[in-house]
Amino acid sequence: MSDQRDGQGAAPRAFHLGYRPELDGLRAVAVLAVMAFHAGLSFAAGGFLGVDVFFVLSGFLITSLLLEERQVRGGIALGRFYARRALRLFPALVLVVVACLLWTGLAESSAVFVQTAKDAGITAVYAMNWIAALTDRPLLGLLEHTWSLAIEEQFYLVWPLTLLVLLGGRRTPRAVLVFCTVALVGAPLLRFALLDGPGTYARVYNGLDTRADALLAGCLVATLYTLRLLPGPRALRPWLQVLGGAAAVALLVLFRYSARDLFLYRWGLTLATVSAAVLIAALAAAPGGLLARPLRLRPVVWVGRISYGLYLWHWPVFVIANQGRLGWGLWPTTALRVALTFAFATASFYLWERPFLRLKSRLGGTASASGRPAVAVAA
Repeated sequence: MSDQRDGQGAAPRAFHLGYRPELDGLRAVAVLAVMAFHAGLSFAAGGFLGVDVFFVLSGFLITSLLLEERQVRGGIALGRFYARRALRLFPALVLVVVACLLWTGLAESSAVFVQTAKDAGITAVYAMNWIAALTDRPLLGLLEHTWSLAIEEQFYLVWPLTLLVLLGGRRTPRAVLVFCTVALVGAPLLRFALLDGPGTYARVYNGLDTRADALLAGCLVATLYTLRLLPGPRALRPWLQVLGGAAAVALLVLFRYSARDLFLYRWGLTLATVSAAVLIAALAAAPGGLLARPLRLRPVVWVGRISYGLYLWHWPVFVIANQGRLGWGLWPTTALRVALTFAFATASFYLWERPFLRLKSRLGGTASASGRPAVAVAA
């Protein structure tokens, strides 16, 4: 890694991520953990923390993209960024929303259809997280899981604008480093205050402010790489791999905790965030290392590539194909749910999403000197 300066002579050359299949592999682990949790499998009682892994990954990839674009192009093109995000996220989401409306209109009562239509409107404006956080409505709808998509979309809307402010003029990304560090302390403190005060678990779990540390932990790791503070001196890099291995073990242990355990809300969210950030830092430092190898296996990478569709489809499939409706045991029901989820997500990816992804690639992102897509591919 060189230590070249940008055209202004103000900051080191941005970290060039490129496509990293192991990050898709990490997505696969995260989405399978969430699916196992929603299936009610005992070994994944804390599998919902896979969402935190997604958050950290999003912060890391998007910040890497934006910081490299600033270095290469001299600024951040907000219009192009938002267009790429829309082409990546909207098509699959629209398909799932329409499918849920069709199902409830044809197979459920009029009351369920009306509620689903209301939820579709909430989903369309990416507000499901605040509805879940601030109201007492039962979490039974087909689109309840879009709370996490709402948090990510709110982040995508706000974070590029925040970067423009933090990086105004000739400022280096060190201002971003300070901002992320403060937020990493502030969000857990806010969770503690809400849990000990008038707040509820729903407020703590669904709020953008109370979950911002996961997103900004990824932003912090990306900024550290941009500033060449990671992976650090060559002699210390093996220790980063050791820490990454410990972080992977910590995540697996956390996935076994019960969702009803207060520990997860007080400390688990923070531990999952830190563990995911350390693991991603280690994977970025050694893409061909021991940690990355199992995540680079082709079947694992493939699951990661369709993980967005898996997340979108699994919840409505799981709600509809439940044990009460089928009259089956846990494992046969789970097998059917998983099979249907993979079928829908695969069809959606190859038959519906790919044309939009090709259009997204034409918009371009940050490019290396050879003209090949860089972080935009991974993000």
